[in-house]
Amino acid sequence: MSADHAAADSRAPWDDPALYERLRQEQDRHRRRGRHAHATSSKAPEALDLRLLAPAVTCWACAWWAVGGDGPAAWSQALLMAAGCTALAAALVVPVLRFRPPRHRADQRPGAPEQDPGAIGTLSASLLVCALCAATVLAVSAAHLWSRQRDPLTMAVASGQPVTLIGTVSQEPRVSATSRSTLVITALDVEQVAGCASRLRATVLADKQWLSLSMGTRVQVRTRLRPTDPGRAETAIIPKRAGLKVLSPPTGVLGAVTGIRSGLARAVGAQGAAGAGEETGFWPPGARVLVPGVALGDDHALPAQVREDMRIVSMTHLTAVSGQHVAIVLGLGLAALGVLPRRWRALLGAVLLTALVILVRPSGSVLRAATMGAVMLLGVVAGRRAASVPALCAGAIVLLLIDPWQSRDYGFALSVVATAGIVIGSKPVAVHLSRRLPRWLAAAVGLPLVAQAACGPLLILLQPSVGAWSVPANLLSEPAAVVATISGLLAALILPAWPAAATVIAWPALVACSWMVWVAGFFAHLPGATLPWPDGLTGALALGVCEIGALLLVPPHTRRALLEGLRRLTRPARGRLAPWQRPEPPAPGAGATHRLDSAGTRPSWLRSSSSAPARRSSPTVRYRVFWRRPRPRTRPPRSRASRPPPTSPTSSTPSCRPPCSESPGSSTSPPWSR
Repeated sequence: MSADHAAADSRAPWDDPALYERLRQEQDRHRRRGRHAHATSSKAPEALDLRLLAPAVTCWACAWWAVGGDGPAAWSQALLMAAGCTALAAALVVPVLRFRPPRHRADQRPGAPEQDPGAIGTLSASLLVCALCAATVLAVSAAHLWSRQRDPLTMAVASGQPVTLIGTVSQEPRVSATSRSTLVITALDVEQVAGCASRLRATVLADKQWLSLSMGTRVQVRTRLRPTDPGRAETAIIPKRAGLKVLSPPTGVLGAVTGIRSGLARAVGAQGAAGAGEETGFWPPGARVLVPGVALGDDHALPAQVREDMRIVSMTHLTAVSGQHVAIVLGLGLAALGVLPRRWRALLGAVLLTALVILVRPSGSVLRAATMGAVMLLGVVAGRRAASVPALCAGAIVLLLIDPWQSRDYGFALSVVATAGIVIGSKPVAVHLSRRLPRWLAAAVGLPLVAQAACGPLLILLQPSVGAWSVPANLLSEPAAVVATISGLLAALILPAWPAAATVIAWPALVACSWMVWVAGFFAHLPGATLPWPDGLTGALALGVCEIGALLLVPPHTRRALLEGLRRLTRPARGRLAPWQRPEPPAPGAGATHRLDSAGTRPSWLRSSSSAPARRSSPTVRYRVFWRRPRPRTRPPRSRASRPPPTSPTSSTPSCRPPCSESPGSSTSPPWSR
């Protein structure tokens, strides 16, 4: 009887059958009430892979510093810093090789000395990767700055004399109305400067004669150039009253794409510039023009009032081709190609992605989304599950290496921050909201809420105001945006072969865009649509503090879970370079921590070949249940010869090494002999 009492006292809380019976009863009650049960779960928690986060942040910071320099010495400073980072990486190779984490299996017996997890080697390896990334991006930035200083366009800006430029329009001209005048803003890829070859870009601030030009038009300009601010990707500014001569319209693939885009505008009745000549009819003003804007990103003819309403309620991202278009196209395409092998699916997915980039024209947001989609397709080829955080970090690193000036672009920062917020925070927010809302509504509300909270501080730097109705406006417009994107893309693809069918297919997009125009106008004119806020870095930090304060107002159990996750993310690295995963307690009824089963072998939950905990099919307690590592023995372990044989596998006394007559590789041998 005393042995039974001792066994019951030494039993861990997770071995109590009554505990699991109460949890199952509570889960059944939640299920009968139509709620989601959060007490137990048979699915192991997914790992949060943050291994590429530090290299991505390092590349971003180094690129931001490198391209901010101005003058002939900017490239030499960046090159000197790259050499320093290379020397640091060479010095870190020694501790990485010296303190590598052990690759063999640790001793699982109670009282065995704990192995050194190799924290020094892991930290050194992380610093080595960051140093190599910093050296690479600094060297690339130095090469770009050196080439920029010797370009004929830079010399023409420094001379201040009128020059003749030949280039190609690289952006669709759009109207920017101010209190004084109306400007047409576009960009020009310069090919020649006074007969000399150039590879830089200039910003065009011109009059209405540029408004009739399409992207890809080759022009000749005679003007006096003005310099741009340091840190801008454009080298020069072409002011108004510049002499313009059209050399040739768009040709080749770009000309065909221009015809498709203009054909979609004609199919929905959107003609003219800035809403001039638009056939409104039954639809609200701006609805017809918004169809090519949502489907293809062609919003240059959007009326000023509709553009302002969408800006007030933070809906301007719907007219920019971004990750949503890539997700829709690749999601539908890969789902339709599900019967093919994964390599063929990835190949055809790459073809679809390339066609989408050509159709919507490569811009900053398009290239960012396409890069992340390409990383996802590489995961499909490798047969690995899609990991959003590593794909985001890898895409950011690749884009910064291609164009270091992206680090100072607000569009790049907003897209990366919004995607990171959605990937990391949308699921916890949806789980919290599902306690009061249906699951589908909680997921729909959590997505714009997290995106708006992540982009809020950056938006303050652009415009010092806070939109009170941004979340409900985006919540109501997101389903319509998906319909408009799919319908508009299908109509644009069918238009060259069957114009009448394209007009019919574009009707759902027209209805969806009408709804979006009405939602933007309704919420933009409500009281409190724009609240004044302090500008600059102070205002951005103040908004971030307010968001953190609002996070602390959530219920205590949710706040404890969030703080626990933050504490684990900020804990120093230990063990090998692997994604963080919360350890799990043993399965129910497994007995003591290192108990052997009836066959004398190690239980299934301890047979993992890695140091990470194995996944189980039995329910586990996910909240408010913690388990500790067994205490080491205070006395030194006895030798193997003096150890007594075990009495029984089910005895309450600690099990010792049983005599084994079979080979170490047999299934009945003890675990520490394998």
